Amino acid sequence: MRAAMYHGAGRIELVDLPRPEAGPGELVVRVRACGLCGSDLMEWYQDPRAPVVLGHEPVGVVVSAGAGASIAVGTRVFVHHHVPCMNCELCRTGRDTLCPTFRATRIDPGGLAEYIRVPAEIAELDVLELPDGVSDLAATLIEPLACVIRGRDRAGLVPGTTVAVIGAGAMGLLEIAAARARGVRVVAIEPRRERRELARRCGAEAPDEIGLEAVSQVVGGDGAAAVFVTTAAPAAINLAIALAAPGGLVQLFAPPQPGVPVPVDLGTAWFREVRIESTYSAGPADTRAAMALLQDGAIDPALVISHRIPLAEIDHAFALARSATAMKVVVDMSQ
Repeated sequence: MRAAMYHGAGRIELVDLPRPEAGPGELVVRVRACGLCGSDLMEWYQDPRAPVVLGHEPVGVVVSAGAGASIAVGTRVFVHHHVPCMNCELCRTGRDTLCPTFRATRIDPGGLAEYIRVPAEIAELDVLELPDGVSDLAATLIEPLACVIRGRDRAGLVPGTTVAVIGAGAMGLLEIAAARARGVRVVAIEPRRERRELARRCGAEAPDEIGLEAVSQVVGGDGAAAVFVTTAAPAAINLAIALAAPGGLVQLFAPPQPGVPVPVDLGTAWFREVRIESTYSAGPADTRAAMALLQDGAIDPALVISHRIPLAEIDHAFALARSATAMKVVVDMSQ
């Protein structure tokens, strides 16, 4: 089978790998589509793992099932890449994405392959049968949307309040849509005109002037109850702190590189009791909530997904994903 192997330093190529087989409780899924995530592009994150088949947003059809597997051959599915144990202290306290089992489980070899083996733990807990109303393309958004939903729910959004989203790329648009589904007012801060327009189409207010004073006037009141930051840029993090209301929340979605200090105005945060937190990945409850939102039409996939590229053109897919012109790039395995 064909798979996209990442070798480090931004280099990726198609290779031939043995087609996986399903063991007891396991599944083999023929991948039909897989989205590219921003984390797939982070050399500081992926290079230590190379060579590796990337991709963790796969959608496909079950082509074989091991003894005891609960999902039938022929079922169209979304496959999560990790699952928690659901029993440890972290899982019981809502921190399931920090569970050691979550970090240890993974699909084989990765979503950018024609076939993947789904371990029994994942097959049992977080492989979701897709309803007819959710297309393969839309279903590639389940994983990134689930990550957004996890953060949104941790933020405890109250209908009628105002939140801000910094960055209106693909993840920013999902943040906007998920927040709007909770009945809150959203102000999006985005330097690119075309992305501001997409944010408006997702239900946000997106001022053309994005300086602190201009945005503060649009946000109004004492500031935003929560600010979701979808970029690791220090200027964006500090803008978020300045925009947050007293006692408000700044939630970091995009990871800065570990070990590289980020200058942050902690004085402003301290005097106004602004909470700063991170949110990492998504658990089984989040993926189900994401699929329900997609099924309900709360998000238009066409606003988020800008390109569908065949696996044979994987270099082009990654080049597009790295560019400022693309939103979400999906690798189409059906071509």
